[in-house]
Amino acid sequence: MRRYVENVPPSLTQKELHDRAYALLYRVLKDEWGITSPVVEKTPRGKPYLKGENMPHISLSHTKGIVCCAVSRKNVGIDVEYPRRVRGSAAERVCTPAELRDIQSSPNPAARFLAYWTLKESISKCRGTGLSESFQNYEITFQNGMPHLNGYTLFFEQYGVHFLAAAEEA
Repeated sequence: MRRYVENVPPSLTQKELHDRAYALLYRVLKDEWGITSPVVEKTPRGKPYLKGENMPHISLSHTKGIVCCAVSRKNVGIDVEYPRRVRGSAAERVCTPAELRDIQSSPNPAARFLAYWTLKESISKCRGTGLSESFQNYEITFQNGMPHLNGYTLFFEQYGVHFLAAAEEA
């Protein structure tokens, strides 16, 4: 899985962020994958994919100040979030009891919750389920500081102030 990130002006609108994420994807596909005329379509649940034989899998995300994409030969998902205030009830709707205990014992519970959120959203994008699947259906653990979920290769980092996560089928 390859991840590509580009900082953009924080004043961009949602449409401009969307367009910049796709521009990044098209540039990456041309420069690094040799795909010069990609056709992007979407599944009924909204997961973007490249039309054609033997095309790589793709995922895109954007938020205030940043756009990103992931490209892989396997199913892939990527998510990026700008830090924001989160209500405690959000964590209870998203996280398993073990994840909630981990968040509560963390020195920075808000940051730990956003780590879980971005990881779970990247997994749902990888699966192609989007937000239709309950994030409580699976439990992420951290082993030696690295996120883990059976069946997936997970990546997480804080990119400046942003939280960036990616998931790929193992």
